[in-house]
Amino acid sequence: MTVKDAYEVEGIITTGGSPKWKDHVPQRHAEVVERLTAAGAIVFGKTNVPYLSGDWQTYNEIFGVTNNPWDHTKTPGGSSGGSAAAVAAGLTPLEVGSDIGGSVRIPAHFCGVYGHKPSYDLIPIRGHLPPPPGSLSENDSITVAGPLARSAADLELALSVLAGPRSSERKGWQLNLPPARQQQLKDFRIALWPDDDFCPVETAMADAIQETADQLAKQGAAVTEANPGFSLEMNNDLFWNLFNAVIATGFPQPVLDEMQQLLKNSAPDDKDPRVRQARGALISHKDWLRVNELRLRIKAMWDEFFQSYDVLLCPVMFSTAFAHDHNPDILSRYIPVDGEERHYSEITVWPSLATIAHLPATVIPIGQSPAGLPIGLQVIGPYLEDYTTIALARAAEGVCSGFTAPPPAQ
Repeated sequence: MTVKDAYEVEGIITTGGSPKWKDHVPQRHAEVVERLTAAGAIVFGKTNVPYLSGDWQTYNEIFGVTNNPWDHTKTPGGSSGGSAAAVAAGLTPLEVGSDIGGSVRIPAHFCGVYGHKPSYDLIPIRGHLPPPPGSLSENDSITVAGPLARSAADLELALSVLAGPRSSERKGWQLNLPPARQQQLKDFRIALWPDDDFCPVETAMADAIQETADQLAKQGAAVTEANPGFSLEMNNDLFWNLFNAVIATGFPQPVLDEMQQLLKNSAPDDKDPRVRQARGALISHKDWLRVNELRLRIKAMWDEFFQSYDVLLCPVMFSTAFAHDHNPDILSRYIPVDGEERHYSEITVWPSLATIAHLPATVIPIGQSPAGLPIGLQVIGPYLEDYTTIALARAAEGVCSGFTAPPPAQ
């Protein structure tokens, strides 16, 4: 198998997509690699990432651009875009990526493979770049490691190997994940959140999601349109604060100074993406604690919601794979969807649902758009009930298209 080039592999150059680490040869495996190799995996290579895993596309100065196997003019997503492209193209049967704002789930959706974002802190990420090589810190409140594969069974196998307390904590902690709530489609209580006015979904995707929900219902599943009761907008606002607080640790001081000046000249309720980015990047510890309290309230709403439902089905993001766009000003990018230009920052809206609340989320391939691009469905489940979302993915394999190999390259 291969692993994302954000994970250190002993004796193999690990760059994190950064030119400053282009010659970095780790002397120790990342913890996920230790677990995989101990279980018998042979890691024969690395897959491409954007610079510091900081984009929803995959390209860098060292290794260039990664294309989508379904359409080379399109991105495979990011930041685990190389992972998803390699799995889809048949270069590797299994991959391990990382996810903070959809970085496993979006590439899985764009490339037509299965992906799993685990419950937060289920899998240690020591040895992930960033932070810099040699860092011991890994607790940023949102980043997780997760597998990508061509079947739900392989996701489950990988999770069984990867999940567990850190090696330094095993003397006091053991993992005992609950079994899947259900195994048969007819027993699942499924909530459906297929679209939302705050972040409308591409028509072809919305149609595919509804068709899948209808097919699941025909197989006996109880499918009901429902959500936990908070707005996508509120959830995404919280995400942007927490997300930018994390990524700002790598910003140079001049950039932070510019952000400080921007905030001085902006209203407190300004929704401009640059202002929102600056607000999160410069958040005080006091304000971070306030935001975290709101996050905990959302988690409590999810807990109550999952007393009535086993899983929630929703989009992975608002569009299928889009054309490569390497404008260095990431907040000047737009994505055309159904004749409209959508701002690049909207990419985080649907993925942030699971990220904010630390929930497991599995991506299932459910077909292709009229343009021939893969469509994935996000299955969100209760905290620490990762086997439930994967069980739904397994049970749905006879209903959904599942993995389909991309057409031969022209």
